[in-house]
Amino acid sequence: MSDYTLLSTHDHVDYTVDWDRLSQIYTVAPLPIEQSPERLRLAYENSQVCCYAWQGDTLVGACRALADNDYWGFICDLVVDPSHQKQGLGRKILDWTIKELAVEKVILACVKGQEGFYEKAGLLRHTAVMALYPDAAWYLEKGILENVE
Repeated sequence: MSDYTLLSTHDHVDYTVDWDRLSQIYTVAPLPIEQSPERLRLAYENSQVCCYAWQGDTLVGACRALADNDYWGFICDLVVDPSHQKQGLGRKILDWTIKELAVEKVILACVKGQEGFYEKAGLLRHTAVMALYPDAAWYLEKGILENVE
């Protein structure tokens, strides 16, 4: 695996997040929906745990999570530039984020087809998770949501 540096937003270092670059990573990763740089900045700045992965001075991955600081943590996004995937970086980011959450239970929703990555990391499939999305039709079409009848 290449040399990567993982930093949180709470680290006082000379790294500045390039939100345009992060938006580009979200687009090419691919995650199910594109995110604007401004929306990503707002989401990350309002998340309790953020991890940014750097190779040199280039942002190559990120993750953000929310928590109640005791019982539950929710990993919202984990994204790695495709040119850095399959090298252990995603797992490194995931493990770091879970450790930083320091909660009893962690839950996440992943992109369909990526379940195996999380299973290898020790996560189990949850049998009953419900979701509310503003554009449910799009997510239903992509197989991310399903109607229960």
